[in-house]
Amino acid sequence: MRKKLSITLLFLFNYLQAQDNILLMDLEDLSLIQTFDRSMTLTKTDIKNTPSSFTVITQKDIQESGARNLDELLEIYVPDIAYMYKVQGNQLGIGGIISDRNNKILLTLNGQNLNIKASDGGAVTERWFSMLGDIKKITIISGPGSSIYGPGAIAGVINIETFDSKSFEGFETNVKIGAIEKFVSIDAKYAIQLSRDLGIFLYGGFDNYNGSNDNKAIHKVAFSYDPVPPHIPQVFYANQPLGFHTTNNNASYHNEIRKKFHLQLNYKNLEFWSRYTKSGMAIPTSQHQYTNSRPEFLQNTGTGNEQWSNTLSYTQIISPNLKMEYDISYIRSKIFITTSVSPRNFGNRNWVEENINAHILSSYTPNEKISYAFGAKYTHNKFGNATSKISNHLAVGTKWSSYMYSLFGEIQYNITTKLKTFLDLRVDKHTYSDSLYSPRIALIYNLNANNIVKCNYTHSVRVADDADLYYNSEYNHIKTDVEYIDRIELLYATYQDNFTLNAKSSYNKHHVISYNDLGPPGSTEYIGIVKFYTLEASVNYKKGPYELDLSHNYTKQLGFTPSTPTTSRQNISASIYGYGNDLANWNNNITKLRFNYTYNEKLKFINSLRIYWGIPGAIDMADYNEATFANIGTAYYRLPVYTDGTRAFKESAYFNSSIEYKFNKKLTLTLHGYNLLGLFNEDLNKRNFFKGSSNYIDEAPSISFMLNYKLGY
Repeated sequence: MRKKLSITLLFLFNYLQAQDNILLMDLEDLSLIQTFDRSMTLTKTDIKNTPSSFTVITQKDIQESGARNLDELLEIYVPDIAYMYKVQGNQLGIGGIISDRNNKILLTLNGQNLNIKASDGGAVTERWFSMLGDIKKITIISGPGSSIYGPGAIAGVINIETFDSKSFEGFETNVKIGAIEKFVSIDAKYAIQLSRDLGIFLYGGFDNYNGSNDNKAIHKVAFSYDPVPPHIPQVFYANQPLGFHTTNNNASYHNEIRKKFHLQLNYKNLEFWSRYTKSGMAIPTSQHQYTNSRPEFLQNTGTGNEQWSNTLSYTQIISPNLKMEYDISYIRSKIFITTSVSPRNFGNRNWVEENINAHILSSYTPNEKISYAFGAKYTHNKFGNATSKISNHLAVGTKWSSYMYSLFGEIQYNITTKLKTFLDLRVDKHTYSDSLYSPRIALIYNLNANNIVKCNYTHSVRVADDADLYYNSEYNHIKTDVEYIDRIELLYATYQDNFTLNAKSSYNKHHVISYNDLGPPGSTEYIGIVKFYTLEASVNYKKGPYELDLSHNYTKQLGFTPSTPTTSRQNISASIYGYGNDLANWNNNITKLRFNYTYNEKLKFINSLRIYWGIPGAIDMADYNEATFANIGTAYYRLPVYTDGTRAFKESAYFNSSIEYKFNKKLTLTLHGYNLLGLFNEDLNKRNFFKGSSNYIDEAPSISFMLNYKLGY
């Protein structure tokens, strides 16, 4: 007996050493060690065997990065993510798919879909806070995912998981102060276990984000022009600072203080959380406004949002092999968009929407070979109030409701000890659409304990914005086209002691619904079929005090078939006009590097570099626009154009560097430097605007200080 116990303890000790000495880890770190994950499947799955391409970002990663918002954080850690400016909010893209609206990505928090659904919304409500201390981890699925998450997951899914009383204890606060890009933020979280079964988690934070003015974040356009009418008596030159002030870069919307509060209760198998957020971002308006508007009309543009979310969930353990999960939620959102303060401007909008969701999922595992999961969901949406202006083609005060019924299931079957398969199917029925089908089939083959090959086929769908669906149904008496994508993906992963390699390739056939300049004002429509492929490799290496992450993503358009031969003003690609064969708003090559060095237990150096190697498709689109629209007046400047070189469309590089110093287990001070290459060449910090990519801002090199204090560990 003693011999067996000794062997067991010796094995356990060696295992713990291999796990970076779990015995020395606090509760927060322990909570992040997971063998199984449900972010990418309905059935319980070993995280290494999940069929999707994914990235996990932990709170430790967030703290070290110094990221000033979620967009910057995702750009640092996810190989195939990029974003561009647009007055309706930063436009986020994943794996070659980016749009004039953020509705091709799903943003979920603790499993609840927080996307804005009416118009010009999508995944926006959580992305621009500098306070990120409530986040336990973020799982980003790079690729279609509507078989698991429902319509809308065309490009990918951002799944945020907050702390609760089970994963955090005590008190922690972060204070951040930024210079040049000016901001002050503070947040705090507190958790207490009132009894063995009852725990409470509280979080609150706010920031005052003034951003950087255009003397530091220099605003430029790639063409020379003479304003018409001549409100400013001068000529503006290509790739030179604009001669008037625009809205501060990355500031909060209308200089409002942004707020975030979260309450979570856990009692046995019952969980309730309530969350309030007020966010937004000020973004300079579109480039064509500079040519025909007074400068004073171009201030205070951007987008704001306010959201209150509530979810009650319960897990019923019927037997060791069978459980039921139930949840119901209520979400109320407000959206504000200001494209110009001109009294002649009709693009400004504001509205309210309410969502009620009821969800049930049953999971059954009769044996080690097979697992089942089946569920259903009902969503009721209510849009508008007496003062709402939701889109340009709906009257002020328009109100309506819609619903969606969903059925979904998954079978996970271990064919052999090395080979398993996933079969998924989801069916959704929206008020204004036919039934939508989202299947997935995946094969996972373990070559050995350290090498895995995965292959999957996914068909994902998205209905148009609810305002477009309602308008076409009520006024045009038609059903709006459904957007969908078919993807075949091959993945390979190897796990060694100090080394991890992930490689993937995908083929995509995307039936695109997007904004068309020549279509009805403010509406989206079917544009055509885009075929493209991606190649990606990422390496993680850890040894002693060194940690290295390196990734490269390559995306290439294979073809673009427009919906009609006369399509002439779309944002996808100029290839249909005989100009190149690249996507107009995506970098073909993206390289990302992170390098950390731990000098000792107190001092650590943290570095990250993102290189976007240029947008050749934007040059092609600009050449087409020059040849086709140069004589049509000020509307020409809505489009990518250039008059003095193609610098606007060339490479961008963002280098951040940080020094972290731990005074003790309770107190840590970090100095973060951002966009430091701009100290040597300001255009290396260039970030383009979506569609009008000849409009760009050289982001300001800047710094921030962060003080982290923990109590109760």
